[in-house]
Amino acid sequence: MFLLALLSSVFLYVSECKKVLDESSKTVTPVILIPGIFGSQVDGWYKKESVPHYYCTKDSKDWTTLWLCLECMLPPTLSCWMDTFSLNITDIDDICDREGVQTKVNDFGYTDGIGYLDKNHYVLQYELMVAGIEALPGYRRGISIRGAPYDYRHTPNTSKGKQYLVQLKYLIEETFELNSNNRVMIVAHSMGNPYMVNFLKHISQDWKDKYIAGYVAVAGVFGGSAKAIRALMSGETEDLPGIVINPLSMREFERSIPTIYWLMPPKHLWQDTPFVFANNRNYTAADLHTLLSDALVPSGMAMRGRVEDVPLFDPDLGVDVFCVHGVNQSTPLQFRYADGYFPDGWPTTVTGNGDGTVNIESLELCKQFKRLKGYKTVDGALATHLEILQREDVIAYVADLLTFTRRENYNSTDRGVLNF
Repeated sequence: MFLLALLSSVFLYVSECKKVLDESSKTVTPVILIPGIFGSQVDGWYKKESVPHYYCTKDSKDWTTLWLCLECMLPPTLSCWMDTFSLNITDIDDICDREGVQTKVNDFGYTDGIGYLDKNHYVLQYELMVAGIEALPGYRRGISIRGAPYDYRHTPNTSKGKQYLVQLKYLIEETFELNSNNRVMIVAHSMGNPYMVNFLKHISQDWKDKYIAGYVAVAGVFGGSAKAIRALMSGETEDLPGIVINPLSMREFERSIPTIYWLMPPKHLWQDTPFVFANNRNYTAADLHTLLSDALVPSGMAMRGRVEDVPLFDPDLGVDVFCVHGVNQSTPLQFRYADGYFPDGWPTTVTGNGDGTVNIESLELCKQFKRLKGYKTVDGALATHLEILQREDVIAYVADLLTFTRRENYNSTDRGVLNF
């Protein structure tokens, strides 16, 4: 009898807690988190006819981690990994996985695929922000806190990119319905912001008014990044922890993915700014096609031509925008190659202001949004491009926005700028 009474009490307690939680969740502003380039876990299944070395596996037997796979980054397995994860660009109009390879993002709609870059939880990304939001009353992972990872190798105008934008629309609608028809806040990081630009530009205003509470742009690469040029010339490792690798080893992979070409600095923003000094000449944003040709980048000019009309930025998205980015971090800006070392040598890098990855000119385009409602910059520790997601004040800023937008008297037409 005692055990029965105890179980009955526990059941009643759990039921009451669930009731309180369900009631509180009806008042929350749900949030969807969108990662940047290299920010989504990607799995692969493959059965290939040939491999570059005898020790490379032809058949994965099952789905396996391709990104981020830390052990895959080291010799001798790197070339095996690149043969699997690089894209097939032999037909520039049909950019897809290599023959015999299938890929998918991990945990779409939930948070495990974006909390860390890897499944072993070594490289932190959104997890601290997820935990900070989850601590607010009524928030639950997978219900009111959701993730929207995507295959970061693809731009919005590839077939996979277009498919993602459709999936994102359905995810926003589903999240709206799961949360008592409360509008959704979007938080995007890095290249996730140009993806949001392309998404919102092709959605009706009525739909945005119904479903979107606001959009938080964190470290937005709205005007490209000089680092993208260096990646295509000489490779880029993005300082991934614990990896000792020659950037040139990553170059083949990076030259195969459209997003690197998409993130090259556009000429309308950078005008005559020189980025590369080599071959006794200077290359500006207006010379990118020539630069790719001179650097002997396979299909480089065609790849750049395919993406240069896909916008990185548009000031009129029809939603309230809140911007956060780092400043005063040493950020690559110009690259000088010694005679005879272009492009297969490592350049001397001249730095400027920015967040360590994205230049300040690109980040500050955020100020031009017509419905800019909040603007915050951060400096000092954890202000770099990826680390900004771990800052307590940035997490608190997002939490404050969610708390603010859940109030019934919030007026989306108010043009006042919030400074939490």
